[in-house]
Amino acid sequence: MKTLDDDDGRIARSGRTLAQHLEIVSSLETDPRGDGTVTLDFESGDFSGWSVRRLARPYSAVIQNEVVRVGTKACRFEIRKGDEVSQGLRAELRDWFNAPFDTDIWYGFSTFIPAGFKPPRGVGVVLAQWHDQAEIGDPSGKPPLAIRYLDGRLRFTGAFAEVASHDPEMRYEFHTIDAIPHDQWLDFAFRIRWGREGESEIEAFLDGRDLFRFSGPLGYRNQQRGPYFKFGVYASGEIVDPLIAYHDNYSRAGSLEAVDPSVQHTFPAAR
Repeated sequence: MKTLDDDDGRIARSGRTLAQHLEIVSSLETDPRGDGTVTLDFESGDFSGWSVRRLARPYSAVIQNEVVRVGTKACRFEIRKGDEVSQGLRAELRDWFNAPFDTDIWYGFSTFIPAGFKPPRGVGVVLAQWHDQAEIGDPSGKPPLAIRYLDGRLRFTGAFAEVASHDPEMRYEFHTIDAIPHDQWLDFAFRIRWGREGESEIEAFLDGRDLFRFSGPLGYRNQQRGPYFKFGVYASGEIVDPLIAYHDNYSRAGSLEAVDPSVQHTFPAAR
């Protein structure tokens, strides 16, 4: 028979508090943003459609009109030393949508890395990721897919295990760009099919050109819901100077053309 101690132990091992688990469960149950086609481009001037629980300070995410990919607004993300939130040094916005398994979903967004973006050597920074969705009391794992900046390189990484873990059975480095350009917009697009039992698929594009493709096991078999997307700035180690990056024109839809981040889309914004 399961006891209260069993539940307390599972929650303690998960790395989250009970209050954090309950907040996530409540948000998912009441989320009105589950439509598979949406655009969240900041043109509304607010964070409608996004989860903002991973913003530690007022400056963590600011909608501004000076560095913009399309339209009139984009989001500036900043982390400073000590900006701990959600078990990390981060400023991130989450799309509440959990991808259905065995279904193609296209994602598009643009990222701008300023010339002054210089994390300490050896400190990786996640700019965007698809994170696994753990159930209440269960541990989460490493992102099944992430875009990471490390020492001037951009790395596209992934993970797989039968059970979610921060030490997964398989880790991937799908692609690396050795000298990523700064002070210009990078337009990313991805087609992702998360396999519930079988293999997953990724097609990745940068600035309209093929970047990499993958087919194989990805994510965590024990989880009941597919991954969700978030972007911003998340440092894996200590930093000294502030780190600033920009993201714009995020969308989900059913084709590459419909999520092309170089184009301003007309999908209804999440309510």
